[in-house]
Amino acid sequence: MSGTRGNQCDHGPGGSMSQISYDQWLARRCGLPEGFSQAQLDAWQLAALRQRALYAFAHSRFYRELYAGIDLPRAAPGELPLISGEDIARAGTAMACLSQTSIQRIVTMETSGSTGLPKRIYFSAADLELTVDFFAQGMTYMVSPGDKVLICMPGHNPDGLNDLLSRGLRRINVEPCYYGLVSDLADAATTIRAYRPDCIVAIPGQMLALAESAPDLRPPRLLLSADNVPDELRRRIEDLWHTEVFAHWGMRETGLGGAVECGEHQGYHIRHADLLLEIVDPLSGRALPDGQRGELVISTFNREAMPLLRYRTGDIAHLIAAPCGCGSGLKRLGPVQGHKLMEVIR
Repeated sequence: MSGTRGNQCDHGPGGSMSQISYDQWLARRCGLPEGFSQAQLDAWQLAALRQRALYAFAHSRFYRELYAGIDLPRAAPGELPLISGEDIARAGTAMACLSQTSIQRIVTMETSGSTGLPKRIYFSAADLELTVDFFAQGMTYMVSPGDKVLICMPGHNPDGLNDLLSRGLRRINVEPCYYGLVSDLADAATTIRAYRPDCIVAIPGQMLALAESAPDLRPPRLLLSADNVPDELRRRIEDLWHTEVFAHWGMRETGLGGAVECGEHQGYHIRHADLLLEIVDPLSGRALPDGQRGELVISTFNREAMPLLRYRTGDIAHLIAAPCGCGSGLKRLGPVQGHKLMEVIR
């Protein structure tokens, strides 16, 4: 089995995680009682945002200047200024809250703004562990102990996407196998026939091409990530493979993990313990009500190396307040359109 970057399967024993619901996992992470309400979560998130703002003010020169004159212990989210990718690029290490020796991973991304400078996102070992924990819990929607997962995604460096996802899978006693990006459809099909994964994690367009070239594969479940998942694409794959298609939203800025669908497929269950998601008007920055499309803004509660507080993603989405068919009454993220600001402005 070859793949773009070679294939590495892990047949060793993993850790263990009891099969708890996503909301139970959030309750444990947030220190809330089981069966907590959205109002209780909102109060917890407001306190967490204020605490992280105080942390950033104390440890980051960028935030110390940005938050000068703001009463952080009592600030509402809208009182904190929005920040952008250009702010990250211009600030550089001034946005970091830890010394360079405490940084475990640096992710560098190009920006399309006027500065022309790359933006760098810093992560500590504890920051990366939060993502592993989210991957472990989120994947329980798709797999069970003893299952096998084929990872057809980029990022095979240490602490990269494959590494973090593989660590999360091993934690729930699921066997990860790394394939890499699908560039050779015939080779990918041969790999899937030989390995017989219970779930494939992959990029939407590549899986559509593979499904059309090899409709006999029919993996039981498929998790699509790293790009938009249009309804037409989802339905086409489901029709060809008779598989259950799940979708995940995340960004490098969120630590890769962000929100994932459950088996009801009624929106993405949000990583509420680590992220606050807001929807704002892309022109005014004013907060919009649930159900209304606008620009997605994120805040990271527990990031110690480089908190991102009220960061404009450029993605367009809305929040879903109605309960999910799985029983969760928490807000979820609706379909995300990447960098479609002009459509909303028009």
